[in-house]
Amino acid sequence: MKYWFGVLLSLTAFSSHAQHELLSSALQDFAYGRFYKHEPVAIVWNMEGVLQADLNDGINYLLEDRPDLAEASLTTVLKKDSLLWQAYYYRAAARVKLNDHYDALFDLNRTVKLNPDLYEGYIEQAKVLFLIGQLSESERAIKKAIQIDKKRPVAYYLRGDIALVQNQPILASKSFRNCLAVDSLFHEARVKLALMDFLSSKDETKAINHLSQVLAYDSMQPSALLFRSIFSSQRNQMQSVQDLSNLIRVSPGDMMARFLRGELLAQLQEYDRAFSDFRHVIQSTAADDNYYQGKQTWIDKKIDLQNVGAYVIRRVYGLPDEDATKLRRAYCQIILREFDKSISAIDETSNPQNEPLAVYLKAVAHEHKGEHVKALQLYDRAISLDDEIFDAYKKRGIYRQEMKEWEGSIKDFNAVLRLDPETFFTYRLRGVSYYYVSQFKEAISDYNTYLKYDSTNKEIIGYRGVAYLQDGQRLNAYVDFARSNNKNGFDLKDMIYLTDSVMAIGDTVTALNALNHFTTAAPYFTEAFVKKFKIYLAMNEWEIIRNEIGIAVRNSRIDAPNDQYAFLLTIQAMVYAKNRHELDAIKIFTEAIKLDKRNALAYLERGKLWLSQGKVSKAKIDIQQASMLGNKQADDILSSGLDRK
Repeated sequence: MKYWFGVLLSLTAFSSHAQHELLSSALQDFAYGRFYKHEPVAIVWNMEGVLQADLNDGINYLLEDRPDLAEASLTTVLKKDSLLWQAYYYRAAARVKLNDHYDALFDLNRTVKLNPDLYEGYIEQAKVLFLIGQLSESERAIKKAIQIDKKRPVAYYLRGDIALVQNQPILASKSFRNCLAVDSLFHEARVKLALMDFLSSKDETKAINHLSQVLAYDSMQPSALLFRSIFSSQRNQMQSVQDLSNLIRVSPGDMMARFLRGELLAQLQEYDRAFSDFRHVIQSTAADDNYYQGKQTWIDKKIDLQNVGAYVIRRVYGLPDEDATKLRRAYCQIILREFDKSISAIDETSNPQNEPLAVYLKAVAHEHKGEHVKALQLYDRAISLDDEIFDAYKKRGIYRQEMKEWEGSIKDFNAVLRLDPETFFTYRLRGVSYYYVSQFKEAISDYNTYLKYDSTNKEIIGYRGVAYLQDGQRLNAYVDFARSNNKNGFDLKDMIYLTDSVMAIGDTVTALNALNHFTTAAPYFTEAFVKKFKIYLAMNEWEIIRNEIGIAVRNSRIDAPNDQYAFLLTIQAMVYAKNRHELDAIKIFTEAIKLDKRNALAYLERGKLWLSQGKVSKAKIDIQQASMLGNKQADDILSSGLDRK
């Protein structure tokens, strides 16, 4: 990965505005894509009819990128014929796509066992072995493929890929050249050599020549078009645009190509064409508004741009042509982070003070420029001109929170929910404002709504805990503190008192829920374990006790009361007794009694264990002691006669 990171850094130097996320994704797909794509194999279709149909369905599902359905169909085939290597081979390909690498390896091992001369079987084996980190085994599979057929290129290419990932460029270069020696038209190998040459020499001319050689053989080779366009972007922008246009013809869904072409067209001042490309990128890579954090993260800015783009598209086509052109240009310049140029373009429109799109675009430009006071003024103005701009309300609400104008922010978030009730992140934001105006029930309600959609958000669970505490709902508060790992909010004595109060009214479900959260977050909370085990003991739920008693004993606090720790030891000894480890059980019962001489349960259970071993006199002493301490079961045993027991 380190090697490809170096390539990424070098490539981004050719474009000061390149979106690293898109470029990184394109490069990663080029670097690792072969590991997730299977090599096709020839199939002789001479099977029984239904079997052949199921196999064909599985392969077609795989081609349609529906690996779950492919796996199901191929499993059906193998239930009918467990010796059909083709089904194992293609099911392995489906499982790789499902990231089920170990099961894929099982299928490939079966494949090469059934067909030991299958070149592709060892190639796919090498890929999966590499993906699960078994590098020496991966190398052995590649060597086996080469032994089967030295004149096929894929094994050499794959060896080069693996060497690059391991930061071994010399071995990678040799492997790619071996690949080209047996197949001069294996273009991906030549593209990788071009990137390697550039990284070592920083000479884009040499890289362009390599890539041009590829394109001389295949003028529409996607990787060569992408990388030649990047290398050409500074010295020959028109050639770069042409390469990207060809790439888009081959791969209409390639958003990296559309973004780079939009960037180049904007630099060439062809803003209408650039806007079209940027619009495709924003719409095709749109992030859900509900991922918005309000912290100027990359995802926040991306969401900003898609919301702005949506509003531009909605409004710009009703404006005079000259104004529309300037505002599209302004939007392109915001994407390119040319904020001053964007603001100038907006100011050149015929009505920059009263056209809501112009005001809104200026607000976004100032915000991304870091001029937040000006941005807030402009968002306020934009809302006064068009009270349907969802994003402007959201931004103003966040700014008002930062200025501690809580009531105003609540009104803005109300407007956001009026315009788009599905934006559940707004409940998270509004909940904060409700908290600060001491409307705790409303804050809790908003947090509850948000957590229905994002139930694992520990930050919001912690906020809700604080609101519960302020609202007097202490047990709920402690549960949330436990769920959010906020142990500073714990008051152990109060937590036990509240749990006892719930149990006193017979609500063991609520008590157990709280105790389970407490002990998970704080395994040193001995008293909570004791309460929990007493409930499970009464319910005869030994499986949970078995799973947790070791944790409770190991983590018990030094300052925990002796009777509490003694109870845990007693439970541990009972588990040992149930598992027929009698000597360990006797030893731990004895330790528990030493800690707490009034531990009736320990006397009773040790007595019962003595009795099961035929040691009646010892049993009688312990059970009598348990009876004296008020244990009803001990009374019953004594009254029924120890000898008969």
